[in-house]
Amino acid sequence: MTKRCLIMAGGTGGHVFPGLAVANALRDEGWDIQWLGTPERMEAQVVPKYDIPIHFIPVKGLRGKGLGARMKGALALVKSLLSARRIIKRINPDVVVGFGGYASGPGGVAAKSLGIPVIIHEQNAAAGMTNKLLSKIAHKVLLGFEDAKAQFVKVKNKVHVVGNPVRDDIWKIHQKSQENSDEQSADKMLNMLVVGGSLGAQVLNDVVPQVCSALKGLSIRHQCGKGNAKIVEQTYANTGSVHIDSARSGSKSADVVVSDFIDDMAAAYEWADFIVCRAGALTVSEVAAAGRAAIFVPLPHAVDDHQTKNAQSLVKHNAAIMIAQSVLKENLGQSVRNWIQHPSDCLKMGELAHECASPNATQNVVSHIKLVVGEGD
Repeated sequence: MTKRCLIMAGGTGGHVFPGLAVANALRDEGWDIQWLGTPERMEAQVVPKYDIPIHFIPVKGLRGKGLGARMKGALALVKSLLSARRIIKRINPDVVVGFGGYASGPGGVAAKSLGIPVIIHEQNAAAGMTNKLLSKIAHKVLLGFEDAKAQFVKVKNKVHVVGNPVRDDIWKIHQKSQENSDEQSADKMLNMLVVGGSLGAQVLNDVVPQVCSALKGLSIRHQCGKGNAKIVEQTYANTGSVHIDSARSGSKSADVVVSDFIDDMAAAYEWADFIVCRAGALTVSEVAAAGRAAIFVPLPHAVDDHQTKNAQSLVKHNAAIMIAQSVLKENLGQSVRNWIQHPSDCLKMGELAHECASPNATQNVVSHIKLVVGEGD
């Protein structure tokens, strides 16, 4: 009889893409996959592209401290729970797996109330509040980073460090680099990939052009977020030190290419020698899987400073550099200059990052799911 899994994930790629990696792996083994999310967030656009049925519940983050806000939030939560319970009862999955996002909380509680086993996966080194609460009712608590274990001491018998699932095309990059290492010229330009995410990171858009434009021997591909390309191109142009080529023109020879988005992140990682980026859990895991050096600039106001903790998972092994946003302008140039002068150091750091990766993360999650439903060894 076909087993059915309900994936709960949404909001950001950091939740959605690990969920998709596991969903695809289960589907390859003959499982029926369903998805629970919210209609306003990215899962509504992304998940249907993978031919996975998605169901929506009305839920938003609870904000506000006044009595009225709390009452409104409580009523909205009850509505979300009831909606999730109706959907889950109709789908009747064998197991529910939460990867984070607004739908995971109500979905997890609803599944538990129906006697359906719940598994949660925490991607960050600093666990989110929803997963901390769900850990009390979950059958298994799966972690992306070892450092998160300390936050689940009360349920330590349920905890398993499995790594963060990363797409296969990212994993293949390191192998390709190893195979092509003899073909790389010693005097080639060093390729720097700047990744600001879907909205862009304003500090990267401001500081990187100012600091890196004058550095010789550097080729830059800068992903700056929706609607920011023209402004960032102008910032580079104002330095007078680089040849600007918008990604829209299609030229391959520019010192700097600026784009709102990067459609093929695997190709971008493969092109890059190193990456300057935030330190979301998925980004850190992808950098390690690809075997690329990175300069992480953690989002300073992230909940529980989780991006700093994510970055530290590599930094403590000398497998990445971390620069606080407050001192980025002062320190970025020296780090990049060192790699331009000593490219072997950049390559070595990428290798150390790859050694910290979790190559079996997706299959680890799948194995725990199968154990819960009685299919595992």
